[in-house]
Amino acid sequence: MAANWATQTELAMATASVLGLDAESPEIDVTVIKDARGAGRHGLRHLVGMTHDYQARAYIAPDLERLDEIAAALPRLNAERRMVHVATPASIAAVREADTMRERSDAARLSLAADLNRWSARDVMTPYQGSLLTLLAVGFLAAVAQWGGGVGFGLHLGFTMVAFVCTAFRAIVLLSTISTEKSVSACPLPIETGSMPLYSVLVALHREAEMAPSLAAAMAALDWPASRLEVFFVCEATDPETIAAIESAIVPYPHFSVVVTPASNPTTKPKALNFALPLTRGDYVVLYDAEDIPHPGQLRDAWTTFHNADDRLACLQAPLVVTNGTSGWRQAHYAIEYAVLFRMLLPWLAARSLPLPLGGTSNHFRRKHLMSAGGWDSHNVAEDADLGVRLARLGFRTGTISSPTLETSTVRWPDWRNQRTRWIKGWIQTWLVHMRDPLLTSRQLGLTGMAAFQIVFLGMVASSFAHIALLVQLAALGLTGALLEAGPSHGWLYAIDAGNLVLACLVFSASFLHVALPGERPLATKLWAVWAYWGLVSYAGIRAMWQLSRNPHLWEKTPHTAVGKVPAPSGDARRPAQQT
Repeated sequence: MAANWATQTELAMATASVLGLDAESPEIDVTVIKDARGAGRHGLRHLVGMTHDYQARAYIAPDLERLDEIAAALPRLNAERRMVHVATPASIAAVREADTMRERSDAARLSLAADLNRWSARDVMTPYQGSLLTLLAVGFLAAVAQWGGGVGFGLHLGFTMVAFVCTAFRAIVLLSTISTEKSVSACPLPIETGSMPLYSVLVALHREAEMAPSLAAAMAALDWPASRLEVFFVCEATDPETIAAIESAIVPYPHFSVVVTPASNPTTKPKALNFALPLTRGDYVVLYDAEDIPHPGQLRDAWTTFHNADDRLACLQAPLVVTNGTSGWRQAHYAIEYAVLFRMLLPWLAARSLPLPLGGTSNHFRRKHLMSAGGWDSHNVAEDADLGVRLARLGFRTGTISSPTLETSTVRWPDWRNQRTRWIKGWIQTWLVHMRDPLLTSRQLGLTGMAAFQIVFLGMVASSFAHIALLVQLAALGLTGALLEAGPSHGWLYAIDAGNLVLACLVFSASFLHVALPGERPLATKLWAVWAYWGLVSYAGIRAMWQLSRNPHLWEKTPHTAVGKVPAPSGDARRPAQQT
């Protein structure tokens, strides 16, 4: 069927003929019979139901390897044999999907908030956190009233220290990477289709009908046996244009299907993924976005890495490569940022088994560990980063692989602003969730892991605010000439701030030059203005704080454009493996 040598209906007819049973039409029109617990009596290959004229039916879609076993068992059914009909796997799956739709929709909507609310961002803050924030605000106002300018100096000093710690952390990562990096390539496992695991691919789309042809082609180019691959395109019920476009694009691929998510709040990507996840059957699950073009060998690289690691390795992150970095100033800095994040910072964290903020795509999971972790938090708008920390707290490891995924940066300013606002808001949500019980988080992550968590999440958000505060202060001082009149303490502090900014730019630039691919090196000419790009990030951070207080679960969709050509299996974009 995967090779299109036969349709599911043709195979069902042949199976029914061999077993001496009736074959059902491609669509089964039954009411699913429930068991004592109210659960539907169905599985991946069978279904028990009642027809409209109250005739009991047992529909089966047996594996070819089990035909002898089933043929031997049928005579023992006697009169009940007439109840058994052969159906197609697709028809059984359609009935099962319809029967579980309400249950899956409720579970996806509530997500972690249903049973593990302490892990969910549904509540922005706990009462304890809200009380602590109120006390800090009151204490700050009292301190301002009592000591005036001294409080401002203390805040200034605090922001300066945070910025320096973040820069020092980046410098440590850079120096460590330079001194320990090795060119080690993973050896792909031999191709034996029968022994290869089933791989499930989830692709979330929303109002992206124009992406359907290139997306279907990219998924079809994956170097994995079609008979061991299932691809689900997850669309919203309120988006009929995208549903129609995907259904048209996947006609040649019998192992591709569309999952339609019913309209419900919150309208977020993680909710859609949680709705589709119970339908997957693979031992491994990978997530892609609509604009992604993964390297054809990426699934093979991930499987090889999982196969060679112990069972604690729950997730692998593939690097994202931005293809339109030369099309504009923001796109260039976006591409630079991704290069440093996915080819230096994340591999460095993974190699030390530290909590790793996953990217929103190209995450490969052992399905059993993803399910045991509760899937994605439907109320966290940075569900990927949150899941990475949650896996670490549960004792699992996250690694990285080298086969890249190509994607594009946002082009329009509002799209970039909305995307960055969502990321920072989600990072703050993630920090608040995992700081609800700091002592427990410290025990689960360890002291080193807890320190890395604070620097990566809280430190990076705080440093963005420190950056805009520094730029505003220096601009105001430069315009008024007050820098010359500042007191000795403040004067030295401003000098340290300026040094911090220069050092941060130098470390970031050196990091990019170390990991840049040959085609990305021309982007280095834009590095002189990285401080201005960080200023835009700071603006998005301020907007994220405001949005967190007003509409914490708002998901501002980011439109993208297709990358274009699907890379060949021997593409130059692959780098030596950097994985734990």
